[in-house]
Amino acid sequence: MRLRFSSARLAAVLLAAAVAAAAGPAGAASPRVARLQLEGTIDVASAAFLRRALDQAAAQGADALVVELNTPGGLLGPMEDMVRALLGARVPTVVYVAPGGAHAWSAGAVVTMAGAIAAMHPATSLGAAHPVSLLPGGGGERAPSPTSQPRGAPAASPELQKILNALTEQVRTIARARGRNEAFAERMVRESATLAAAEAVREHVVDLTAASLPELLTAIDGRQVTVDGQKMTLHTAGAAVRTIEPTFRERFLHVLNDPNILLVLIALAALGLLFELQTPGAVLPGVIGGIALLLALYSLSVLPVSWAGFGLLLFGLALLIVDVKFPSHGVLTAGGLVAFSCGALMLVETPAAPALRVSWLVVLGTALAFGGFFVIAMGAAARAHRRPVTTGAEALVGAAGVAREPCRPDGAVFVEGELWRAHAPAADIGSGDPVEIVAVDKLTLVVRRRGVAGPAPQGGA
Repeated sequence: MRLRFSSARLAAVLLAAAVAAAAGPAGAASPRVARLQLEGTIDVASAAFLRRALDQAAAQGADALVVELNTPGGLLGPMEDMVRALLGARVPTVVYVAPGGAHAWSAGAVVTMAGAIAAMHPATSLGAAHPVSLLPGGGGERAPSPTSQPRGAPAASPELQKILNALTEQVRTIARARGRNEAFAERMVRESATLAAAEAVREHVVDLTAASLPELLTAIDGRQVTVDGQKMTLHTAGAAVRTIEPTFRERFLHVLNDPNILLVLIALAALGLLFELQTPGAVLPGVIGGIALLLALYSLSVLPVSWAGFGLLLFGLALLIVDVKFPSHGVLTAGGLVAFSCGALMLVETPAAPALRVSWLVVLGTALAFGGFFVIAMGAAARAHRRPVTTGAEALVGAAGVAREPCRPDGAVFVEGELWRAHAPAADIGSGDPVEIVAVDKLTLVVRRRGVAGPAPQGGA
């Protein structure tokens, strides 16, 4: 009896264990992966978005954060912020250059190498991180590498050489921390070296290629990464993916960091404020101009603006205003449009980052809008200011009337159907004499004789 009881207990325990084992995987929390997409230039808004996504993914216990990157480059300060955030992340990070046809150039290449895992779509490229496109002021002078500089060519300025050396060491440090190819990292900075996805894997610049996000999550499942000094094994196969969207503020600030938007804001500010000054009381143009000016000031504070270009913009506007006040048969307008267009093209000068240049189409459209505004609107306003007054008491100056009472010196005159008090300094006007209004003093007309008397006007008082 005891043996049968023990056997029954053993069978019950084994059955319970089997049920628990079967229920375990179903009851366990399935892996979760957070995902964000960074497209366009790397700027202050991009860095803020990445930091927020990292904090959100860590707070929600995500197994990894995938950063889908597609960028032509960007600014040095935001790039450094993003690198620090990725290296100090509390959640495993995967920087994935995607979709097909995307690229991670310039600052984007450095950000890619800072991820715990770096991956690329097979039809993408990476590299070209020469610092000329990352200078805080936009640059314009290329710091040549010692190996590529022609003999006898002028050396780079000490400031550019310092930036080049500092960025080179920074990228080598990132590559070393992530166990990647330090030699290529240096070439990427000094020689603007670029690799396609397959070559990047072969050169051990990135870890793998994947044609889609599910394929990527399957490929990295089981890999070990270092997070906050601790080794962690990724569990990402079949993970539920949740996309973290940018906030309205982040989207808005990202738009303001576009050089084309900056040029349009400057144009709107100038047009609105000038129109308000020329025709006081319109209100709406002044409000629009003031808002555009404040937004433009924000963009000027975060973009690598060339102050020579900005000065040309202001000089062009000054020439257009002067031509309205003192017509020069179009010479000043033409000069103003040329100066404005040259300043617009130089406004944000970053030769190695096309996305940070002002578009020719935007420059042309803005210049044409300015030219049309000053030729039509401002010209019409100026002509209206020079036109004689046609309403109010001032409109009576120069009008003809007839005296109804002798003006010696005070009397009364009939002008344009109304009887007015009058004052004649010469005191030689009799009743029925024709008079001419020479001035208006409050409600009294200053008059003088107008030659031979004519018929009195019809009507009266």
